[in-house]
Formats: sequence, C-alpha cells, structure tokens
Amino acid sequence: MDSAPPSSSPGQQPHGEPAASDAARAGRRERGLAMLGCLLGAGLVLVCGSATWASARVGPPHVASDGVAMAAPLATHWTGATLAPAATALALVGLAAAVAIVAARGIGRTVVGLLAVAGGIGIIVVALRIGLDPTPTLRRTDSVRQMSVGGPADITGLHRTAAPWLTMFGGAVLTAAGVLAAAHGRRWPAMSGRYQARDARPVDAWDAIERGHDPT
Repeated sequence: MDSAPPSSSPGQQPHGEPAASDAARAGRRERGLAMLGCLLGAGLVLVCGSATWASARVGPPHVASDGVAMAAPLATHWTGATLAPAATALALVGLAAAVAIVAARGIGRTVVGLLAVAGGIGIIVVALRIGLDPTPTLRRTDSVRQMSVGGPADITGLHRTAAPWLTMFGGAVLTAAGVLAAAHGRRWPAMSGRYQARDARPVDAWDAIERGHDPT
C-alpha cells in the first residue's frame, strides 16, 4: 500500500527560510567586518597620533655673523597630533562609525558608510602630504616659528618615521570598511532583531488567540 506523503510538521521550516537564514548570517559577518575595520583603522590612526612623525634640529636663521653669539639648534620631535590634528579628528569619526553601523539600519548604514569613506580618504591625504614632505608643516609649528626671527628657521638633520605611512594604512582600512557598509549595509539585519522576536511571543492564551495561534 502506498504510503502517504510526509506532512510538514509545525516546526519544519519552509524551503525559503534556510536561504534567508544564510543571508542573515552572511549579513552579520559583513556587519562585523565593517565594524571591526572601523575600529582597527581608527584605532591605528589614534595610536600613530601619539607617536613621533619627524625629528630635527631647529635653530635660528643663518645670517651674516658679526660676532654675536647665536643660539644653538634645539633637538625637536613632532608627533602626529601636532602635525596632523585633522587625522586624529577623522579617526574619532571612524570610531563613531563603528558604533553607528550597529545601531543604524537601512539607508542609515549607507550614510554611515559614506562618512567612514570620507574620513578614511581624508586621513590618507593628510598623512601622505606629511609623509612625502613634512618641512612645510614643520615650519608652521610653534617650535619652529619661535626660531624664525629675522628669517626662516634653520631645520637640519630631519628624520622621518614610519608613523605617517602606518596612519595611511589605518585610513585605508577605515575606507574599506566604509565601502563595505555603504555597498551592503542596507540589507544587513538589525542588531536587536532577535530580541524583538522574543518580545513578540504571546504571553497568554488570549493573546495567542488574537494572534491567530491555537493555545491548545
């Protein structure tokens, strides 16, 4: 005798739900990568902001000597926070974007991603300019302007560190995270979705009947 086709049990998921579940898991992974990218990129920029970017000896301008003793050049060190405060400020935007990616949803994540992209590109531009030639920026610092009496101060023994290039790398990581959020953030699930699903369960038999469930 032919057996009856197996009936779907109440707990069995429709064929479309596994695909939706896989998409939700992929979205959560992408959301986590974007958040981690913002944190790592912005964190690296902030760490580099407290590191030394350049060092040199700064002295008064060379003028015709008339027997007057000149001040000896002073060894001076400049950090990223001194030379590139804009990069530090943009890194804070990146940290805020990491939180906003989780809290926002839909088009909001796209906007947050675009802000992270703008911040990352800004960090790259600032760090690249100083990494290639820090001298114009050094001359605008207080330690050099104090020596610029009667002419431009004399900067000798200039030494540059890898901090500007590490800052650029941090900006690139932040940019990539922002691109990911801007391109795919609208389809990522909301962080509080499963908690909202728990709250939607019927609390008593009457509520169950109103929702169309059989409490028996």
